[in-house]
Parts: sequence; structure tokens; C-alpha cells
Amino acid sequence: MAAKVSPTVRRRRLGTELRRLRKESNVSVDDVAEAFGVTASTIYRMELGRVGVKTRDIDLFVNVYGITDDKLAGELKQLAKQGSKRGWWAKYSESILPPYATYIGLEADATRLSVYDGLIINGLLQTREYAEATFDFASERNKKYMDSRIKLRMERQLRVTEKRDLQVWNVIDEGAIRRVVGGKTVMKAQLNHLLELAQLPNVTIQVLPFEGGAYPGMLSSFVLMEYGEADAEGKGADGQTDGSEDPDPSYRHPDVVYIEGHTGDVYEEEYVESFRDVFENLRIAALSPTSSLETITQMRDKLG
Repeated sequence: MAAKVSPTVRRRRLGTELRRLRKESNVSVDDVAEAFGVTASTIYRMELGRVGVKTRDIDLFVNVYGITDDKLAGELKQLAKQGSKRGWWAKYSESILPPYATYIGLEADATRLSVYDGLIINGLLQTREYAEATFDFASERNKKYMDSRIKLRMERQLRVTEKRDLQVWNVIDEGAIRRVVGGKTVMKAQLNHLLELAQLPNVTIQVLPFEGGAYPGMLSSFVLMEYGEADAEGKGADGQTDGSEDPDPSYRHPDVVYIEGHTGDVYEEEYVESFRDVFENLRIAALSPTSSLETITQMRDKLG
């Protein structure tokens, strides 16, 4: 997996900078849209990093915003160039929806994930057989792309199991380790896999027991993605360089909370601290890492 600096993060970073410059120049979004010959919603999507910005577009932004700083203009073009590159996950684009592709792009540059799962083992910690079993009751459309999506899932796991440059702290509801997915053999192997992963220095697993009753956050699984500072040489989380220099090596992408739901995916950036507090409460309510592994072992042994 050639995970260089994530183009998703670059696009979002460029968008944030363009929004700041628009506000400082007191130019309305409608005026910018008119200059580009697009709708205002397209400009907003550029600022949110949902639409790529070409390097030639930067010249127009510079002109509209009255930017005279050549260095700043060059930095914006550099970000646009980096943001236009294809991420390693692009080869799976036919099998995943844009919102999920955004998540993969954000995860690719994260240094730490704080994850709460209530119903199922997280994809980063799944065995291939368990992953396949999760598609048993999927729609025909999703089954069509099962192989591709599982390959993507396995490729994402390399940062955890091989490169070990991604810290994962996973709080799992007891229901997820009790629910027998794929049959006893598959589930037993999955629980063994969790026990093995927990031995890695970058993985911590805690089980939230039934006996604890209700607790904050139990209504929705979520992932809190945290980021370190950018690398001056444009290196990604795996330490590989993309051959370019970062315009601002001290830049740190804002932490993001990803909430997956049946009606759509939500990316929360404004109330991240609230989710950080919720996750801390979940950690406190959960069994200790040692006791959690004992519980997982007991669940595994009951499977025979």
C-alpha cells in the first residue's frame, strides 16, 4: 500500500485556505461563482474539499481575491497539485460510495483512531472470513462488490498489522463479541485474531460489558480520527515521500469524528471535544484491557 500524503487531506486543507482568503477579501461566494462560471454550491464544495481544485483554477482565485503574494499563490498551487493525485484506494472506486472514499482518505493520514463499535467487530480488526460473513445479508448490489470491498478492508489493515504506524484504541460492546457471525468456526478465529492484535504495541482493545447497563454513546458507533503534524518533505503516515515539499510543515489537520449511519455518513469537526469526552467515558466504563482479553478468551472458549 503506497500510502503517501492523502489527497483527501490536501483537498480539505486547500479548501480551508480558500475559504479563509475569500472571507478576508470580502468577496461574496456568488461573485466567485460568477467568475468561475459555476454555481455557488460548487465553490462551497471546493472549500469543503469535496471537489478538486486544478492548479489553473488557483490563478483565477488569486485574481478574484486580489492576492499579490507570489509565495502564497505557489503554496496554493502545490496543495492543488497534491490534492489532484489519486489515492491508493482509487482502484476500488467502482465498489465504494464517495462518502466512504472520503473516510478512507481521512483515515490514510490519521495517526490515531479512537473507535467505538456496538454491533460488529471493526473492519480494521476483522479476519477475511468474518468480513465475508458480514455480507451474508447484504443487498445484491453490495454483494456484487464484496470481493473488492474486502480487499480494500484488508489493505487498510496493513497500517495496523505490518507498518504499525496507526494507533488504534477500540472499545467494543460485549454484544459484538458475543454475536456469532459466520458460524462458530469463523467467530472463534475472529476472537483469536482480536487476542493476537491486542498484543501489538499500537492496538488497545476494551470490552464494554452488558452488566454496566446504559452508557453515553451507545446509540451510535463512531471513529475519532487524530492527526500529527505534516511532514516537511511531503511524507505520508508510512514515511514515504511523494517528492514534494509541504507548504507548511507545521500544519496539523483538524481531528475529525466519523459517524456511520443508515441514512448517511456524518463528519463532525465542530464538536470533536464532545466525542472525545464520550470516548473517555466509554473507556472508563469498559473493562480494563487485561480483563477485556480475559473476557474475549472466555467467549472464544465457549465456542468449543
